[in-house]
Amino acid sequence: MRNYQEINVLKETRKNASMAVNAIDALMRKIYNQEFAYELTAQRNRFREFERKAEAGLWQHGLTARESNVEKAMLWGAIQANTMLNISTPHVADMMIQGNTRGIAELLKVKHNNKNTGSFANELAEELMDFEEENIERLKRFL
Repeated sequence: MRNYQEINVLKETRKNASMAVNAIDALMRKIYNQEFAYELTAQRNRFREFERKAEAGLWQHGLTARESNVEKAMLWGAIQANTMLNISTPHVADMMIQGNTRGIAELLKVKHNNKNTGSFANELAEELMDFEEENIERLKRFL
């Protein structure tokens, strides 16, 4: 029997990490500060690890992760619009801080609505939220 609450937490964890990877990919061509590019590349790699771990957890429940092309396109469009007139490092850092903050909020919501989850899903979501909090602190120096 599947634990739907655990699946919900794993899906949100995967979605959160996937959106971060897609956002960083969309932003990388616009970044000219080498130190900032290095920071975002390191964050992207770590988000990718979270995405893979969540996908592995979903796989154990007999599910495969699906990429939402609509959400991906909306994210890409929002990034293009938001950077059309301003590609400064402080502006992009602020965008990333806002994205990490939204990610934490979304994970908190799904965790509060799905309390009967296994330790793997909970620990992975907590670890991702901790990572996003660390990202916010590291990104502040680029503001």
